[in-house]
Amino acid sequence: MLLLASINCGRDQQLVSIQVLPQGATLGLSGPGEHLSIQFTAVGSYVHPPESKDITNTVVWSTDSPQVIDFSTPGSPGLATSTGNACGTNIGILAKVYSRPGNPPSGNVVLGTSTVNVKIPNCGS
Repeated sequence: MLLLASINCGRDQQLVSIQVLPQGATLGLSGPGEHLSIQFTAVGSYVHPPESKDITNTVVWSTDSPQVIDFSTPGSPGLATSTGNACGTNIGILAKVYSRPGNPPSGNVVLGTSTVNVKIPNCGS
């Protein structure tokens, strides 16, 4: 007889960190009104058991400069699109989710960050 056992430490899997990729991206626009996009990915690191996995679809995406970068493309989590209205350097990108993303979510808020530069000729920044 073959007996299979599952090793489990008795705790729920818990998210401990998020890495946002790419780090330090640049969008070089040819002029005002142009819209370019870059896909960001969130990789979550978990304990109990330890593993890393793509959580791009489960995090909430935001930026500290919504006048320059937008995350509102339906059905495209992590897709940052330039608004075409402004430029900027080191624009903060934030991926946020709870450490225990159940229903309802619980635990601590876990954040991952990156930056993006949006360059438009003669923008002044």
